[in-house]
Amino acid sequence: MQFIDALPIVAVLGTGVVYGVDVFFAVIGRQALAESSDATIAEVMGHLHQVADARMPIFGVIGLLATIAFAAVSPMGTLISWLALIAIAGLLVQLSLYLVVAKPINTKMTEAAQRKEVLRDIRELQNRWDSVIVTRAMAMTLAVGCLVTAASLR
Repeated sequence: MQFIDALPIVAVLGTGVVYGVDVFFAVIGRQALAESSDATIAEVMGHLHQVADARMPIFGVIGLLATIAFAAVSPMGTLISWLALIAIAGLLVQLSLYLVVAKPINTKMTEAAQRKEVLRDIRELQNRWDSVIVTRAMAMTLAVGCLVTAASLR
């Protein structure tokens, strides 16, 4: 196996971690949190965001960089190159929603959890976070689907 052949595999593995988390929260987490108390949301999500925001970026960065490298080495104008570019677009949509909507909420929840505080607007913050998770999961589904398809065509 050559380095070029490994790029889509590395891209799928890195992206797959973020994909799995986003799909989990879109399908399961939103509903479970909707049925939880404000104190539970504050404590659990604050600590989850603290850990996730420290550990998840490495997977996202690896996935995005490997996808960009895969696109760069794919022959221009081929189905493989188009799939790689669509995967990049999906990753950038997810990343944008994370940075603009989710990350500021994560920071507020993390800081409150560290102070052992339940924010007055914790439910609204969680609802705002939840408002983009389905779109984030769909963007990641698109990216992973394109990467797997492109890899199978190599």
